[in-house]
Amino acid sequence: MDGGMAVAGVVPWQDSFWRALDASDVQSAWSQHCGHIYGRRHVAATTPWVPLAEIHDRLNWLAWLSQRFSAGFLLPVSDLPDVDTLLVLAERPGAVLSGRDLRAVLDVLTAQKGYAAALRETRDALTGLAGELDPPVALLRRLSVALDEEGELLDTASTDLALLRQRLRVSRSELQRFLQGFLRNRDWQEYWQDQVIVQRNERYVLPLKASHKGRIKVIVHDRSASGETLFVEPLAAVDLNNQLVQDRRAEIQEQERILRALSAAVGLEAPGIAAALRHMGRLDAVRAGLELGDACGGILPKVDAAAAFDLQALRHPLLCLRHPGQVVGNALRLGADARQLVITGPNTGGKTAILKALGLNHLMAYMGLPVTAEGTLGYFPKCFAVIGDAQDIHTDLSTFSAQVQRLREVLEHADAHSLVLLDELGNGTDPREGGALAQAVAEALLAGECCTLLTSHLEVMKRYALSHAGVALAGMGFDAESLKPTYRLQWGVGGASQGLVIARRVGMPAPLMNRAEALYADDREDWERWEAQRGTLLQAARQAMDEAVLARDEATRVARRLERELEAARQERDKAAAAARAEWEDILATARQQVRQAIAALKSGRDTQAATAALQRLEVPFRAEEQRVDSLPAVGARGLFLPLRQVTQVLRADPAQRRVQIQLRGKQLWVPAAQFAVDAALQIPNETGSTQYATPEEHPWRLDLRGQLREDALAALRRHVDGAVAAGRRQVQILHGKGNGVLAEMVREFAEQDPRVSLWRMARPEHGGGGVSELELR
Repeated sequence: MDGGMAVAGVVPWQDSFWRALDASDVQSAWSQHCGHIYGRRHVAATTPWVPLAEIHDRLNWLAWLSQRFSAGFLLPVSDLPDVDTLLVLAERPGAVLSGRDLRAVLDVLTAQKGYAAALRETRDALTGLAGELDPPVALLRRLSVALDEEGELLDTASTDLALLRQRLRVSRSELQRFLQGFLRNRDWQEYWQDQVIVQRNERYVLPLKASHKGRIKVIVHDRSASGETLFVEPLAAVDLNNQLVQDRRAEIQEQERILRALSAAVGLEAPGIAAALRHMGRLDAVRAGLELGDACGGILPKVDAAAAFDLQALRHPLLCLRHPGQVVGNALRLGADARQLVITGPNTGGKTAILKALGLNHLMAYMGLPVTAEGTLGYFPKCFAVIGDAQDIHTDLSTFSAQVQRLREVLEHADAHSLVLLDELGNGTDPREGGALAQAVAEALLAGECCTLLTSHLEVMKRYALSHAGVALAGMGFDAESLKPTYRLQWGVGGASQGLVIARRVGMPAPLMNRAEALYADDREDWERWEAQRGTLLQAARQAMDEAVLARDEATRVARRLERELEAARQERDKAAAAARAEWEDILATARQQVRQAIAALKSGRDTQAATAALQRLEVPFRAEEQRVDSLPAVGARGLFLPLRQVTQVLRADPAQRRVQIQLRGKQLWVPAAQFAVDAALQIPNETGSTQYATPEEHPWRLDLRGQLREDALAALRRHVDGAVAAGRRQVQILHGKGNGVLAEMVREFAEQDPRVSLWRMARPEHGGGGVSELELR
């Protein structure tokens, strides 16, 4: 891999994510643990961008092989020759493989047999694969009989070859004895340049001195470079040489026939062998992945279908390979309570390493490798990373321009199923402009529900994290005594950049650092002061959390009590309804009897005037009831809330839904109009626990309106502002609670209409948030 993925069809954002995380280094380390070329090819072809089902299949293979290794069952690790091209060639009609090529195929078939035997050593999910790895028995036997270790054909390759070679050995021996007779002849001793027999043009010849040419009847086949030696064939040896050449050519023809037959047999089995090699490559790659996991302290991963993750002991896998047992692990989670995490902290503190560790562990899990993290990883079909300096002189892209271009691609393609890693967002330009852009990008990704991790030194991003729901804040730790980063992620607090501390530690001149620190102290923002006091703030936050838990428990108890009271009211209502129904049935029965009597009187012709008067008297109660049902109590009317027998008054009326709003136990409720009985003689009792107005002199900074009626609260607010203006105060706080928002809306309307109020705003979270309004007075 040359820094990128050598996989067809990889889209730009995938390649960018791969390069930004140095994932090719992980893939290279994986490949180095492979035992043969087929494992390395499987590694090179493995891409993380696959469906979740395929990821789970890869992890299943990893788990199965891990269980085998734990039980002591191992796979062959020997190197294998590359026969992919030979198999393709063997499938062509008339193709002939060399003996060495066929020997390579034989080595592969032998390895298949070894893999199949290893898989059958125990019974598990991988045992069934042994049948696909079994080599073709007939071909294995033929090649084993025909070839030696060097790929040369053995005499056992065929009967004809054995006979031809036997005849060749006899002919060669006879010819050599004949030529040795020439060399030993005493009369010709001085003719020969050397007492050896050599070969020229497939014939055995003797080295004759050129000065003795013509002394013996010979055929000259060659001469030495100096011209002093002639390589000659005695005429008496021509027939023997001819016979030897013919026998050798017959041997070659028989060898070619055997190689062609063996090649054809390989061609017939080539598809099955190729399929077996793919399985062997996958098994070797998975085995190598387990070895890589052992080297970096990895564990078998768990990948969930959700676009979320919850990890503990997260470490950078490449750092684990270089520094075994020394890398600090961190907890990291995102996707359930929060979709975005802002990480701050000092330079060289480990922020970028955490981003890369998260991305690499997901890629490794997707490729079926052990990971250097515990917990559950998420499934992200799309992953984006903007990490590092991408400036390009050739395309006139500065650091900031390149970052913006990559951010634009992220915003165009990222969605709720995406993982986005952004390093030093907004750097490379004016901090105010960069901060504004960084926050806008973060808000856009948050709106798109992307699972986003971003690092930043900008104060605006720290404030952004604290003020937006769904955004978490964390900082990298820094040891103030040793002036070194701890590489530990601290949730809920922002890590200071510590730039001046680090600059002083690396040796910047002391006068320069003194000046820089003085300038920084003059221009320090409130946020840095909060950072210095974060222990106090955390304690206050914990106390507020405890109080919130107590309030929640109290609210739960009140809700249960109200539920019991409502249930009792329902039962009482049902009893009252049954009694009313019985009463109406009696009234209707009496009315029907009287109607029948009136009708009978009309039919008999007796006193029709009296009958008509009787019918009119019967209509009176029904008309009164109809009038009572159609009308609604007026706003401000006092009466009785029938289910709870509580005295209250009408705040609003809704004729469309035939309901009224009443004040009950400090709460404003909408109830059916039929449950409210008007009775002006009733008096509304004072509710215990309601807060009375306190003058500015008694409690000059805050007015508590909780539990009061809107009209009473408005009057109290006017008096409070009157007193505050008279006392010369410039700001007041109004405590109205969150509730259903009626009192908060009243305070806002008052602030907009009263000319003495210059500004209205909700209080900061630590001062009450949405339950408190702050008014600036003129």
